[in-house]
Amino acid sequence: MDPQIQKNLHSPDTASWRQYARLAVGREGVGALLHYELVTGMLSGWPGAGGLWLRRKLYPGLLGSCGRGLIIGRNVTIRGASRIRLGRNVAIDDNVVLDARGAEASIELGDGVLISRNTILRARNGRIAIGAGSDIGANGLLATDSRLEMGRDVLIAAYVYVTAGGNHRYDDISRPIIRQGFTSKGGVRIGDDVWIGAQSTVLDGVAIGTGCVVGAHSLVNRSLAERSVAWGVPAVRRHERGMQTAPTES
Repeated sequence: MDPQIQKNLHSPDTASWRQYARLAVGREGVGALLHYELVTGMLSGWPGAGGLWLRRKLYPGLLGSCGRGLIIGRNVTIRGASRIRLGRNVAIDDNVVLDARGAEASIELGDGVLISRNTILRARNGRIAIGAGSDIGANGLLATDSRLEMGRDVLIAAYVYVTAGGNHRYDDISRPIIRQGFTSKGGVRIGDDVWIGAQSTVLDGVAIGTGCVVGAHSLVNRSLAERSVAWGVPAVRRHERGMQTAPTES
């Protein structure tokens, strides 16, 4: 975690183009910055099949790595491009933001991952890793200042917020909260084959075990054991997948 990121974007000791290159490309260098500007400036909003084809061919050259079969929609924002790694057949829908900001940031999407429109993935000096075959719904926010790790074949519905770190400190009443930095409870870990319902929120420090189901409009503020079916504010384990009623407590 780096509470100086915002300050560094306005550093008087660094040329503006270098600051912008760090943000957009993930590293300094005139050539890399011009390449980024040319490709994104010309192709970001290009409509139709022609735009999809051109972005498939030229966007991989901006990224840290990218497998075959990339589909990337219109008006996708990429920050820290060199710190983003995509597997094969990844699909990024319209208006998505992939923001890998800071020297320690990274975003990794496995084979066949779908990120639906208007969703934001923000790794601020942290790591986001999403396993193969996962489907991230529209209008969501996955953000971390530490780590957010998601397994394979995870289904995240629309308007889900996962906040893995970035909890503002507020103990010093003599300073504004925004200037006190962050604390972390260790990030969020979501196992394989998990389904999180629409408009749910997952908070920092939570581990959701393999095979869990989280009902819509839930607040997950504590860890869930494997195959739990849970819902509510806060989310409570109601029963186990494959069992019609909750197990009897011993």
